[in-house]
Amino acid sequence: MTSSAGRYAELAAAVRSFKANLIHPTQLERYLETGSLSETVSMVTGGRITSVEESDLNPVEAYLIGEVAELAERLSSYAPYDSKQLLSLFSSGFEYACVKEILRAIAEQVEPDEALRHIVPAGKFTADRCKDLIETHNPNRVVEMIDDEGLRRFVAPKLTGEKGGLRVASAIDQYYFTKLWTASNLPDPLDAQSARGLIGQFLDHTNILIALRARLIGLDARTTSDLMIPINYALGHAFDELPEATNVQNLARILEKTPYANSFEGAASPDGKTMEHALQRSHAFACLNAFAGSPFNVGLALAFLFLKQYELRDLFSLINGKANNVPAERVLVSLILRKS
Repeated sequence: MTSSAGRYAELAAAVRSFKANLIHPTQLERYLETGSLSETVSMVTGGRITSVEESDLNPVEAYLIGEVAELAERLSSYAPYDSKQLLSLFSSGFEYACVKEILRAIAEQVEPDEALRHIVPAGKFTADRCKDLIETHNPNRVVEMIDDEGLRRFVAPKLTGEKGGLRVASAIDQYYFTKLWTASNLPDPLDAQSARGLIGQFLDHTNILIALRARLIGLDARTTSDLMIPINYALGHAFDELPEATNVQNLARILEKTPYANSFEGAASPDGKTMEHALQRSHAFACLNAFAGSPFNVGLALAFLFLKQYELRDLFSLINGKANNVPAERVLVSLILRKS
């Protein structure tokens, strides 16, 4: 057995075992055809939640996120020492997202009960704690509760001023994704290559979507550039051109010079939703392809965790569609992991 195989044998076996429980596209279709919201929720949670209010889906979303966060920690426990932090960051990401939404709610003066409808508690930020923090209207209290000292220092200067909520949300994303990218610079060349291939593509896609959303809400080029993740994996010159795009069609033309141009093949006139969905499906396909290579590197676990995140998004789309009586056909085409 090679050194790499020996180091990753336990993690590879765990990933293969967990992958067997990934929801198959045909299961998603069955969930969609289930008669009621409660039946669907019961199916996706394995019977642990049997009913939910249509106006409050947080309990089921929090349960599903908690399952994936715990899974990331379990995989981290099987990983070699130098890969543990990278896998643990997937679990931390849910708490970062929760903090982001709390700070955004305070900055935009959203009522606590309304804010909690859009916040999924994670980690130490329980539902009660989220509500208490929002009610204080004090973003500094939120920052003081963050365990990550680096994030506290990074976010604090951005809590005041114009567009405070947007700047804070962007700052947390920038900090988290930069930390994820830095952690992927592993000492083993095969590890680094497998990790950076998946994470780099994901970050490029994230920057494309930031530029896209900025265009849709009318932000100027400078603000858009400030919001982007400061990592350019394979966008090349397009990284600097994206903030200058004047509309979705112009943005699509900029991407024609990048490796991501073929993500939009078949879309005659791509709009925002079409592009976002195409990029997510393209990355999910790359994650599935990772299982065709050597299992003895961290890339296999990363691919699996990315797929679990896409599975979460599909389940949320399915549950929200069911709660809001969205036609099954519309929900189906929105699913990332559905069959082509």
